[in-house]
Amino acid sequence: MQKLQLYINNERIDLFKDEQVSINQSIQNIKDPAKIFTEFTQTFTIPASKTNNKIFKHYYNFDIVNGYDARNKVTAKIELNYITYKEGFIQLNGTELKNNKIYAYKITFFGETVNLPNLLGDDKLGALSDLSQYNLAYNSATVKARLQTTVGANVITPLITSGASGTGNVDEFSRLYYDSQTHNQDNGNLYYISGTGHYHGVLWSDLKYAIRIIDIINAIPVTYPQIQFTDDFFYDSVVSGPDNELTNLYMWLHRKKGSVAPASQQTFFPTLVDGFGLGQTRTGMINGSGLLILGTDLPNIYNTLDLFTNNTTDVYNVIINLNGSVYRTFSGLTGSTSFSTGQLGALSAGTYTIVIESQAQIVFTSIVWDLSGYDNQAQVGWQETYTSSNFTASATFQFNIIEQIPDMKIIDFLTGIFKMFNLTAFVVSNAQDADYGKIKVQKLDDFYAAGNEYDISEFISTDTSQVNVALPYKEINFTYESTGTLLAQQYEQLQGKVWGAEEFVGNATVGSNFTGPNPTYTVKLPFEHMQFERLVDANNTLSSPANQTTIQYGFYVDDNLDAYISKPLIFYGITQSSSTTPISFLDSTSQHSQLTTYNIPSNSQSLNSATNSKNLNFFLETNEYTLDTTFTDTLFKVNYLNYIQDIFNEKRRLIKMKAWLPLRIIYNLKMNDLVTVNNQKYRINTIKTNLITGESDMELLNEL
Repeated sequence: MQKLQLYINNERIDLFKDEQVSINQSIQNIKDPAKIFTEFTQTFTIPASKTNNKIFKHYYNFDIVNGYDARNKVTAKIELNYITYKEGFIQLNGTELKNNKIYAYKITFFGETVNLPNLLGDDKLGALSDLSQYNLAYNSATVKARLQTTVGANVITPLITSGASGTGNVDEFSRLYYDSQTHNQDNGNLYYISGTGHYHGVLWSDLKYAIRIIDIINAIPVTYPQIQFTDDFFYDSVVSGPDNELTNLYMWLHRKKGSVAPASQQTFFPTLVDGFGLGQTRTGMINGSGLLILGTDLPNIYNTLDLFTNNTTDVYNVIINLNGSVYRTFSGLTGSTSFSTGQLGALSAGTYTIVIESQAQIVFTSIVWDLSGYDNQAQVGWQETYTSSNFTASATFQFNIIEQIPDMKIIDFLTGIFKMFNLTAFVVSNAQDADYGKIKVQKLDDFYAAGNEYDISEFISTDTSQVNVALPYKEINFTYESTGTLLAQQYEQLQGKVWGAEEFVGNATVGSNFTGPNPTYTVKLPFEHMQFERLVDANNTLSSPANQTTIQYGFYVDDNLDAYISKPLIFYGITQSSSTTPISFLDSTSQHSQLTTYNIPSNSQSLNSATNSKNLNFFLETNEYTLDTTFTDTLFKVNYLNYIQDIFNEKRRLIKMKAWLPLRIIYNLKMNDLVTVNNQKYRINTIKTNLITGESDMELLNEL
C-alpha cells in the first residue's frame, strides 16, 4: 500500500483515509487513433477539513466575496510516498453537504497536456502578436520583391491569384495562362514581351503574401509563455533540414474573398500605430510593434485615447483591434480627437492594436493612450500612459499579418498540424531533464522508438484476462475539411473521389473488404487542400514537352468562378529560377516587368521525386507539375501506414489483464514503453492504476 499526497498550488490538501484514487493513462488509443490523450483521475472526494475549506475558500458559501473561482483549473501535484509522481491541474467540480453542513469537495486531477486547450481557449491566430514583426507594405514593389524572395523566408508571395470580383466575373488578370503566340493586352497571359502596348501578366494586387507554418508555431510561446515546446519536431533548429515536412511549408494569408481590400476601400491606407515604448512587465506596449498585451491579472481597464495633429482637413479613421479582430471603429475624423472610456469600453485580457486609416499622409504630433485599473496581483490601483510622438499615418497600404491571417482558432491550427504528421505530445515530467515542463512533440514512430521495456510477468493476476478483436473500424478515411477550389472540385466531379483523400479499407499486407459491423473512422485536417496547375504554352505550333513551362500556380476561385474562402490554405513554396520561362509581372495596369525568378505553390516538397517525394496528399495522386505518380511519400504512407496496418493486422489482439504493479514501475512506466508477460511483448493501449493499492487494469496490444 502506498501513501498518497495531493498538493494544490503547493498547499497539501487533506484526504479521506479510505479514498481510492485511480489514474487513467493513454497516448495513442487504438479506438481513436487521431486523438491525443492525457492522464486524468476519476472524480474523487476530499473532506471538508479546515485546511481544505481554506484552500477552496468555503466554496459552498456563494455569498463570499472574491471566493474560489471554480471556472479555472489550478496547478496540482500528486506524490506517492512523498516522491513526485505526476504534475498537472485540479478542477473543483462541486461540494457535498450532509444535514445542510459541508461534508466534502469533489475534484478531478488532469495531466499537464490538458492545459493546452485551456490556455489557448477560443483565441485565434490573430492573437499571436509576435507575428507583427513580419508586417510589410502591400504595394507593387513589395509584392514583386517577395515573389522573387527565395523560399525559406518568413514571408513570401506565392503565385496564387484571388482577384475574382465576387459577382461571378473573374478579374481578367486573375486567371493565368501562357501563350507565346497571341499577345492580347489586359489579361493574365504570363508570356513576357517587351515594349509598350503589351501590358498583360499577373497583376500585383491579385497576389497575397504567405507566412511559414513554423513562424506561426514559434509565435505561440511568445504570446502564451506557459506553453513551451521541445525542439524534437518544431522550431528552426530541426526544421532547417531539407527532409523535414515543416521545411518551406506556408499558410496563405487569405482572410477575405478576392483581393486584400475592395476597390472602394483602396484609397484608405491602414497604418499600425507603433513607437509607444515599453510599460510594466505584466502589461505594456512592445516597443516598435504597437501591441498592448493585457493579462487576466488586470481586468476591466479604463482608458482614454488622444490624437493630436495640426492637419485639420484630411479625413482619417481609427480602428482598435482585439486579438486581430475589430474591437472599435471611429470613422470620418479630422483634426485632433479624444476618446473616453465610455467610447472605448473597459478593456479585458487580450492583445490590442491601434490602426489609423487615411487617404493622405497625416502627421500626428503625438498619440497618447492612458490606462488605469485595479491590479489583482498587487491588490492596488495602477496607471500607465503610453505616448507615440511624431507618428505619421502613411498613404501606403500596410499588410498587418495578425489582421490578414486566416480566421482560425490556434488550438484548431495545432490540432491540424498534429493530425497531419501523426504527432503525439506530453509534458516532460522528469525534473532532471533539460526539457522539464515543456511539451515534447514527436512523430508517433519516434515516440514509441524511445520507450523502455519492463517485465511484469510476476505481477500479473492469473484469475481472469480477455483476448479480444483489436480492429475497431472496418475503414479509416483521411481527408481535408475543404477542397472547394475550381480544379479540386472538377477533379472530384470527374474522378468520383475527393482530391488528395485516402480511404483505407485494407491492402495486400493485411487483407481487405472486412464485413464486420465496425464503423468508419475519419481523420480530417482543418485546412483547404488545393489542386494547382502547371501551365503549358498555348502556342499550338510547339509540341510537348517543348510547350511545358516552369510555371505552376493556384487559381483560388470556386467552380462558379466566383471569389472563394473556406479553410486556411497550406502549401509548399518552391522558388523557380528560369530564363527559359520568365513571367510577365504587372506593376500596374500600364507597366510591366520581366521576372526570371518567382515562387510557385506546390503540394510536394520538391519538383523532383528523386530528391524528395514527400507531399501533402493522403492518396498517391498524379503530381500536378510532373504529371506522374512518383511522389509516393504521402501523408498517409509516411505518418500513418505502419500504425494503421498494425491495427488492421489479423494477428493483432487487444488483451485485457490485471496487474499489481510495484511502486518502482508505477513511477517510471511511460505510454511508449513495452511490457513483457511470459516472453510476449505488448504495447500499452490504456492503463488504469489505483495509486493506493497498485492494482492496474491494462489494455495491451500484442507486438507483431
